Amino acid sequence: MDASIPVFEKPHPRLSVLDWTRNIQRLQNEARIRRFESYELRQRANQLRNETSVTTRWDNYVNNELLRDRIFLVDSFREKQRFTREMVRDEIRALKEEKNATELHLESLQVPLMVSSQCLSNRDQRVPPELTRDQLAEELKRELHIIENSKRTLTDVCHMGWEKLKELTNVYCRLEREIQNKDETINLETHVKDLDRESSDISFKLEPTRIPAESMTEESYVNCIENTVKIAEQLMSESKALRATMFKSREQARNQMYAQSQELEMMMRRRIYDVQRARNEMEWQKYKLESSMQKVEREIESLRAAVADKINPTKLVETRLETRIKRPVLERVQDIPMRGLMEEYERVHMSHHMLEKKLEEALTTYHGLYNHHQRVTKDLQYKNQALETDRRLIEIRKPIHSPDETEFKRNVGYCHMRDELVPE
Repeated sequence: MDASIPVFEKPHPRLSVLDWTRNIQRLQNEARIRRFESYELRQRANQLRNETSVTTRWDNYVNNELLRDRIFLVDSFREKQRFTREMVRDEIRALKEEKNATELHLESLQVPLMVSSQCLSNRDQRVPPELTRDQLAEELKRELHIIENSKRTLTDVCHMGWEKLKELTNVYCRLEREIQNKDETINLETHVKDLDRESSDISFKLEPTRIPAESMTEESYVNCIENTVKIAEQLMSESKALRATMFKSREQARNQMYAQSQELEMMMRRRIYDVQRARNEMEWQKYKLESSMQKVEREIESLRAAVADKINPTKLVETRLETRIKRPVLERVQDIPMRGLMEEYERVHMSHHMLEKKLEEALTTYHGLYNHHQRVTKDLQYKNQALETDRRLIEIRKPIHSPDETEFKRNVGYCHMRDELVPE
C-alpha cells in the first residue's frame, strides 16, 4: 500500500522481542556476576589489607623486640668487656709498678757489685806471704756469685714482664677496639629500632637484603668475644703469677744479699781478729827476740872478755915452761912443779878453746836471732799491711749499709747479742 509519509529503516537486522528479553537477562546476569566478583574482591582486599597491616605491625613489633634483645645482648657483652678491660688496665698498672720496683732493685745491685769487686781487688793488694785462701775470700766470691745470679734472675723476670706488658697492652687495645665497635653497634641498632613508618629518613634501598662479604655467624661472634675475654683472663692470670715471681725474686735476692753480707762481715771481722792476733803474736815474738838478742850480746861481750882474759895466763904458763927448759941438764927434773905447769898449760888452752867455741856458738845464735828478728819484722810489716787492707773493707762496704745502721748495731747483729742487751 502506498504511504503518504515515507519511512526509512536502518539497514540492520531486527531482533525479536524474545531475543531482546534474553539480551536483557544476559546483561542482568553478567552485572550480577560482576557485582559478586566485585564484592568478593572487596572482601578479599579488605581481609588482605587487614592481614598485611597486622602482619606488618606484628613483624615490626617482633623485630623491635628482637632489636631490643640484640641491643641488650650487645650491651651485656660490652659491659663484660668493659669489666675485663678495667681489670686488664689495673693489671697493667700493677705489673708496671712491680716491674719498676724490680728494675730499681736491679739497679741498686750495682753498688753491692762494685763494692764486692772492690773488696776483692783491695784484698789482692796484700803481699804474697799474706795471700791466703781464707774463708773471707770464699765469702767475697760467693757474694759476687750471688749478686751476679740475682742480676741475671731479675733481668730475666724484667724481660718477661716487658713481654707480658706488651701482650696485655695488645689485648687491652683489642678490647678497647671491640668496645668502640659495640658502642657504634648499639648506637646504630638503637637508631634502627627507633625508626618507624613516619620517620623522615626512610627510603627505598638497592638490594637491602644482601649479606656483606665479611659477615660472621652469631656463634662465631660469641666465640670471638669469649675468646678475647678468655685470652685477657689467661694473660691476667699469667701476669699475676709473674708479679708474684718478681716479688719472690726480689725478696729472695734481698734476703740472700742480707744473709751473705752478715756472713761475710762476720768472716771479715773474724779474719781481722785473726790477723790482729797474729800481728800481736809477732810483736811479742819481736820483743822477746830483741830481749834475747840483748842478752846474747851481753854474753858475747862477756865471752870475748873471758877469751881476752885467758891470753896473759897462757903467756905466763908458756913462759914458765919455756924458762924451766933452760935449766942445767942435771937440773932438768920432771918434778911436781913441772907436772903442775903442764896441767895448768893444758887447762888454760882447753879453757881458751872452750871459750872460743862458746863464743862462736854465741855469735851463731846471735846471727840466728838477728835473722829471725829480720824475718819477724818483715812478717810483721806484711801483717800490718794485710790488717790495714782487711780493715779498709769496712770502709769500702759502708755504701751497702743503711745510714742509720751503726757499727755497734752491726756488731750486735753479727754476735747475736740483741736478746742479751738491756732494752732502751
